Amino acid sequence: MAPITDRHVLKQPKDATQRTLPGLLPLALLALLSGLGLTGLLFAGVARLEQDRIVLTFTQRAHVRVFALAEGINNVLDSLRGVNQLFASAPEVTRDQFRRFVTPVTERYPFIVGISYLRFIDHAERPAFEARLRQVLPGAQVTELRDGHPVPAARRPRYRVIDYVEPFDVNHAALGLDTMLTGDEVTRQRAYDTGVPAAGRLLPLAQMPAGRRGLVVSMPVYRFGARLASVADRRAALVGETSAALDPGAMVSHVFLSSGLHHVHALARQVQGVGLHVYADRVKQQDNLVYYAPPPDRDQPAVLPPLSWLYPDPPGPLDIPVDVAGRTWHVVASMGGKVSLADHLASLSTLALGIVMTLLGTAWVHTLATRNRVIRRHVEERTAQLAAANRSLLLRERAIESSANTIMIVEAKAGNPIVYVNPAFEKDTGYTRDEVLGKSPRLLYRDDLDQPGAAAIRAAVREQREGHAVLRNYRKDGTLFWVETYVSPVRDERGIVTHFVALHYDITAMKAYETELHHQSTHDALTGLPNRLLLHERLHHAIGSAMHDGHALWVVSLDLDRFKFTNSRVGHRGGDRLLQVVAERLQSTLRPGDTLARLGGDEFALMLLPYEGARQPQAAQVQRVLGALAAPLMLDDKEQFISGSAGVAVCPDDGTDPTVLMERADIAMFRAKEMGGNNYQFYTRAMRERLGERVQLETEMRRALERREFVLYYQPQVDIASGRIVAMEALIRWQHPEMGMVAPSRFIPLAEETGMILQLGAWVLESACRQLVAWQREGREYLRVAVNVSARQMAEQDFVESVARVLADTGLQPAALELELTESAVMNDVEHAIAVMHELKSLGVKLAIDDFGTGYSSLAHLKRFAVDVLKIDQAFVRDLTVDPDDAAIVTTIIALAANLNLQVISEGVETLDQLSFLREHGCSQMQGYYFSRPVPATAIATVLDENEAQLAAGSAAPLGVAT
Repeated sequence: MAPITDRHVLKQPKDATQRTLPGLLPLALLALLSGLGLTGLLFAGVARLEQDRIVLTFTQRAHVRVFALAEGINNVLDSLRGVNQLFASAPEVTRDQFRRFVTPVTERYPFIVGISYLRFIDHAERPAFEARLRQVLPGAQVTELRDGHPVPAARRPRYRVIDYVEPFDVNHAALGLDTMLTGDEVTRQRAYDTGVPAAGRLLPLAQMPAGRRGLVVSMPVYRFGARLASVADRRAALVGETSAALDPGAMVSHVFLSSGLHHVHALARQVQGVGLHVYADRVKQQDNLVYYAPPPDRDQPAVLPPLSWLYPDPPGPLDIPVDVAGRTWHVVASMGGKVSLADHLASLSTLALGIVMTLLGTAWVHTLATRNRVIRRHVEERTAQLAAANRSLLLRERAIESSANTIMIVEAKAGNPIVYVNPAFEKDTGYTRDEVLGKSPRLLYRDDLDQPGAAAIRAAVREQREGHAVLRNYRKDGTLFWVETYVSPVRDERGIVTHFVALHYDITAMKAYETELHHQSTHDALTGLPNRLLLHERLHHAIGSAMHDGHALWVVSLDLDRFKFTNSRVGHRGGDRLLQVVAERLQSTLRPGDTLARLGGDEFALMLLPYEGARQPQAAQVQRVLGALAAPLMLDDKEQFISGSAGVAVCPDDGTDPTVLMERADIAMFRAKEMGGNNYQFYTRAMRERLGERVQLETEMRRALERREFVLYYQPQVDIASGRIVAMEALIRWQHPEMGMVAPSRFIPLAEETGMILQLGAWVLESACRQLVAWQREGREYLRVAVNVSARQMAEQDFVESVARVLADTGLQPAALELELTESAVMNDVEHAIAVMHELKSLGVKLAIDDFGTGYSSLAHLKRFAVDVLKIDQAFVRDLTVDPDDAAIVTTIIALAANLNLQVISEGVETLDQLSFLREHGCSQMQGYYFSRPVPATAIATVLDENEAQLAAGSAAPLGVAT
């Protein structure tokens, strides 16, 4: 360290002060100008943010209303599709069936002025058709419109006549009307060729007041059972159409009212916060305007000139196209034209506050400039002090500045304050000279005062003699370092000890080597946690203390659930990183007196001590460990989910030997795994016996596949609209020759844990596909089969190839196979699951999320999943008619699926009330004991025959429980 001369200390600060202080006077003007400029910039920036917020809010509100309108219209179109599906589900639909099916639709949607079934007939069929009409309406005949009035239809080769119409009371005059001459045939032909609803142009309707025009939406009816693979097939199979006559303005108002967006005032009709024009055509002209809501009046005051000139005008109208059954409508959203004061409070506040702060800052700088004389005097005094300190420093540096070891001089009085340290001290300890002068050397010990070396040094100082010791010292940043210290007294001319000189030699490297050797022998190399040896050592001491003090301690055996599956998916390196993260999480939940050890693989052990004043640990300590483990974690930018099973052995109740306690904690941990994992169990004597049963069950299960003891049961899935059984879910059963029918809950978790689920899953998939092919060859081509897939199967690299191989070997069409993936298995590794889903979809199979709602999938993930079906878990269906929370969850899942164009299947339907609730809220398919229990493949033919008989009898859904 180079010496600092008096000239440097005395002269340089004084010159700098003389140059700087006079320049403070013009700073007041500079502060004023800078403050005003900054205020202007902040005002402009905040005003721009406010305007962006206004535009964004307006755009969001407009799109919300357009989305609500589109959803409402789609719901109406879905009702028309339901009417049309009635004719597609049976060879013939009676007039009474049509009326009973359509009446709830017209009651729900009052803006539907009529729903009709139109039939194509030839001229030769006309007399018979008119005879049938007269049975319904005396005097009825085939008519056509001339000058707006119905007259007998002229002779033509073909007619498209209204056969059924509801509500009949207000539409009976339309019975027999030939619509071939009403125009807009291009739109109808598009519907006939595509099979989807098509909306026509606005036209006058007899059911609507004069001057108002309505809308007709048509959908073709094809011959029952006809092939519809191409346009030519559909044209050849066309037998009629279903159509709905709508009041478009009333429909839009109804949609907004039902969605809570529509305000009806005494003087005006408004949509909350936004004005709307709805045009029922791509051409935005007055003739096509079916709905108008003016922009709402705002009660807040407006920004007045001249401040209003600083803000841009509100955003202009927003034009959003909407597809309505193949015809483009336009929705034009607008908002008021005033600049609202409430929208710009932030910028106005910024302007006012900036001006005030600028004035205050200017005043402060002005005050600072007036104090330069006082500052100059203080600088000169400080310069003199620095010069004196510099001379003292030069005196000491000449003596010991070349020493490479730490040298410290302390006074021989109470506390032994430090009076000098050399540069090596600052380098080795991190403390500066000024930080330690006057302080006791004990600051290097911190709280570590009980070490033997410190006592030896204190004795040498107390006895005023030389001393030597090895000490643990701590740097300023808290880092530990070891020193070999020599202390020598310094006496004056009278022989009185006035000071002590201490020399420190750094021996940290040597100590670190000794510590590392000991650490490696007692700690796990991967996680740094104590190993089995150190755990047993600490248990031995803790058990002795517990027996002496009369308190208990817990030994916890912790094993990660499905770690072999996770390790095979992320690889060994990923598995090692995962274990390190798990170790950090577990360690963070423990108190200083507890111990966490890694015994090997994914096996951990904990020693838990009771809280201060308690006699034994608390269950919350174990639960906190499992809770920290279950939280999602990121590994290689992928979200992973992992859980653990824990077993607890209590000392002294379960033993006082560390080895015995660990064995019994392991037995309790295996019991926790049998109960599904992610829980903890206390050891009991019955567990030891149960462990023997578990080993026997595992042995029997390994032989069961060879002995062909596994069988498949099938539970039907019913389309609720038609009542037809459309699919079968394959469910595995174990028929043991001695134990009888073993419940899946007993052997499936064990198969998951041991890896046998891969063999079982492959057997179930192939067996179910072969069985479905056999049913299809018997004339059940409409059936499909649903097969459950475990997380272990999805993690296999060749899983998709194995599915393709089964499809090829069995000859099953991919669209007839539905793979059910549990929500928890999908969320265990989202990115891998998405990749597997897309590969499966490329094969053409259907995918379903099973037990939806019981896991933790988010909408951000769900929209990326390539799935076709959501299965509502039976836990929500069981009490949905009596529990409002379950009902809300079920309706939300159904609405979510509808918005994502997904099919919904409800599991566990057991009562007619559940069936009615789910049908009313739009659930498409169901399964459960109300329809049929799971039955063997040999009994499926009987179930299907009963279903066909119910359909032939005209029942829209099964009326009782199948046995």
